[in-house]
Amino acid sequence: MIISFVQTKGGTGKSTLALNTAFSQTMNKKFKSIALVELDSQGTLNNWWIEREEEGRKPGKISFHHISSTQKQVFQSSIHTISAHNELIIMDIPGESTGKLHTRFACAFSDIVIIPMRTSTNDELAFAENLYPIIKTVLKVAPKKRNSFNILPAFTHPQAKIQKIVEYFEDILPNNIRCLNAAYPSRSIYENFNREGMNLKEYAQLVERNKRQALQAMRALNDIEKIAKAVNKIMEN
Repeated sequence: MIISFVQTKGGTGKSTLALNTAFSQTMNKKFKSIALVELDSQGTLNNWWIEREEEGRKPGKISFHHISSTQKQVFQSSIHTISAHNELIIMDIPGESTGKLHTRFACAFSDIVIIPMRTSTNDELAFAENLYPIIKTVLKVAPKKRNSFNILPAFTHPQAKIQKIVEYFEDILPNNIRCLNAAYPSRSIYENFNREGMNLKEYAQLVERNKRQALQAMRALNDIEKIAKAVNKIMEN
C-alpha cells in the first residue's frame, strides 16, 4: 500500500502530514511495518530524521528513506525495493512548479493520493491548471484508479464544521476527485512541534505539564488521527 501526499505548490503541510500520519496510532495498529519516504531534494524530513536519530528517539515501526534523485528509474526502483520490505509506504512529494516528474510518478503509482488544499480560488485554480491535468492523464490510462485521488481540506479554521467544508469541495471538484471527511486545521503547533526530531505525540508528552500547550498538542493529535482514520476508510472500501 502506497499513500502519497501531493501538491504542486510548496507550504501546504505535506511533510507535517506525512510524518505524523506515519506515526499515527491508526496506521500503527493496521500495519506491521511503515516506510516514510521523502522524494524532496531539499531534505526537510531528512534533516528532521537526522535530528531524531541524534536525540536517540525510537523509530518504532517506522523506517525512513530519503530519495533525492531526479532520475525516474532511480526513485522508481528505490520505491519497489522499499515496498518489498514494508506493508505501508507514506510518501512526501515535493512541490514542483515545472516538470512535475515526482508528482506524475506519485499519481501513477500510489494507491491513495492525498491532496492538501485550501478553500480558496487561488488553490482551486492551481489545482485545475497544474495537478488535475496529471490526474486526468493517469485516469485515462488506469480508470480503476478513479477513487484514488482525495482532497484534504487544509489550513481550515479550527472551529469550522467539517461537513460544510466537505460540501464546499464536493460542489467544485470534478466527479473523479473525492474529499476526505477530515481536515487539516490551521494551528500554530504544526510550526513548532518538530524540533529535535519530535513527532506530535512526543511533543505532547514533553509539554504535558503546561495546560495550554498540552491542550493544543492533543487537539493536533486528534486532527491527525481523524485524517488517518479517513484514509483508512478509503483502504477498507
